[in-house]
Amino acid sequence: MNTDYDVIVVGAGHAGVEAALASARLGMKTALFTIFIDNIAMMSCNPSIGGPGKSHLVSELGMLGGEMARHIDSYNLQLKNLNHTKGLAARITRAQADKYWYRIKMREIVEKQENLELVQGIVTDLILDGKKVIGVKDQVGIEYGAKAVILCTGTFLKGRFIIGDVKYEAGRQGEQSSEELSDRLREYGFEVDRYQTATPPRIDKRTINFSEIEELKGEENPRYFSYYTTKEENSVMPTWLTYTTPETIKVASELLKYSPIVTGIVSSKGPRHCPSLDRKVLRFPEKTDHQIFLEQESTESNEIYINGFTTAMPPFAQDAMLKTIKGLENAKIMRYGYAVEYDYIPANQLKLTLETKILENLYTAGTINGTSGYEEAAVQGFIASVNAARKIKGESPVIIDRSEGYIGVLVDDIINKDTPEPYRVLPSRAEYRLTLRQDNVFLRLLDKAKEIGILDKEKLKELENARDDIEKEIERLKSITIYPTKQNNEILVSQGHDTMNSPVSAFEFLARKEMTYEGLEKFMEIVELSKLVKEQVEINSKYKIFIDREKNQIEKFKKLEEMVIPSDINYEEIKGISNIAISGLVYSQPETIGQASRISGITHNDITLLLAFIKGKND
Repeated sequence: MNTDYDVIVVGAGHAGVEAALASARLGMKTALFTIFIDNIAMMSCNPSIGGPGKSHLVSELGMLGGEMARHIDSYNLQLKNLNHTKGLAARITRAQADKYWYRIKMREIVEKQENLELVQGIVTDLILDGKKVIGVKDQVGIEYGAKAVILCTGTFLKGRFIIGDVKYEAGRQGEQSSEELSDRLREYGFEVDRYQTATPPRIDKRTINFSEIEELKGEENPRYFSYYTTKEENSVMPTWLTYTTPETIKVASELLKYSPIVTGIVSSKGPRHCPSLDRKVLRFPEKTDHQIFLEQESTESNEIYINGFTTAMPPFAQDAMLKTIKGLENAKIMRYGYAVEYDYIPANQLKLTLETKILENLYTAGTINGTSGYEEAAVQGFIASVNAARKIKGESPVIIDRSEGYIGVLVDDIINKDTPEPYRVLPSRAEYRLTLRQDNVFLRLLDKAKEIGILDKEKLKELENARDDIEKEIERLKSITIYPTKQNNEILVSQGHDTMNSPVSAFEFLARKEMTYEGLEKFMEIVELSKLVKEQVEINSKYKIFIDREKNQIEKFKKLEEMVIPSDINYEEIKGISNIAISGLVYSQPETIGQASRISGITHNDITLLLAFIKGKND
């Protein structure tokens, strides 16, 4: 062995960076392997972070001790509050990253991190002791020992660059792929499949006619992703909005015969929630006004990312379609759009810790698990690394369940649900989404953060005090009785019992749509509290009925999650259970009844029979 490490992380994208930093910060001697050191934390596609579901992941990661939340707060061109008209509980944040500085500064953090070493090289094989991973071998034959290995290989496993009828080996444009590792994984018993993703062309900012398109600025005082961020104001560099036209659709339709998805050069499935322009025209030929967002990639560059114009059609087709869009008639393409096909490992082969079921001490995170997105990758890298470190130390794993965070929804879904395309977190996937808000991440995950132990104690104590203040203020407001009335559209409060008005607590009064916490000052004495505390008190008042309803649902969910399925169970012995259920249970190997209930094809009757069978065995 060349060197022995506690943890080796393979791949330095968003999953790999979070994995390596978490491992090192937990005291593990860590090595981070990457094909090309200069592209650490590279934003290969859209230079943005956050949005529906994804903003929750980033804030949760920041609360647990990950880097992405603080980093994007620091290195962005704009932050935008979304869904602010839909009520406090629906609000989220989306960041337009400064692609250059995000990458440069993340490398700086990695290189300065104690216990962490960077290694440029291609890992081609795992070193095994029976069914245990004890290290890796690189392309030039050097062997490195490790107590745990985390694969965060992104789109590089047998990656194939595709544009028009051109196809060659590459993990992304300009970078070589990893050709051998997925072959070894197959030999070791893993199921390996193929997905694809694509990216739009980039154009020169100086060739855009901005007078023809709409300018969209960010917020000076947005909701930040990290509780550490204390900026007084944020950058508001604009993005711009334009639309495809009937001429765009006409030209695209005429040129579809050159599209790789029509010719069959691309045969694997891509992300359904981020379709290429080719697929939009194929699926919705009657729609002509698709949104096109123009997003600058960095203050250091004139490159503009064309969000909504993803395609791998040949260059002449991209040029022809681009000229039909208002404001882009004379736009010059600096980089043409392209697609990448790559190998991934279906995540049913993982435990909830993200350790593989087939090889001990091997963890996988990010795109290799069949997911799509920087945010999804980052949280997986962090969770895999925390659990690898805790296993090495002989500590119990950290598992976040579906009722505690979007991280739990993500991990549970990819392991237990059959997703026919790269998985992306969405609010619709979270059955407890009113409880799992971006604004209350510190309440939900404070105890988990303390258990992990990466965040400094001073910040944890500050958030713990805030949690206590919320509980105290809610109880105080519940103890105050007021008598509201309304005259000339103005709310008044009577001071005694000599009115016909029905008394309510101040907490109930705050639940009124038109009432805010600051507004209570007109009617009663309020105490000095932080903005964070006041916001949570108000949300708890306005959404109490719905939050209480979800709490009851979560209690039922927890009971199912606590019902463990014996590891030696033979599902074929269960009388009356369907063949579809047997197949799903054998394939996924769920650890609890709750997990089993979420497997595709499992019915309520199957779960009833499974429970009865386990009870019979125990009796």
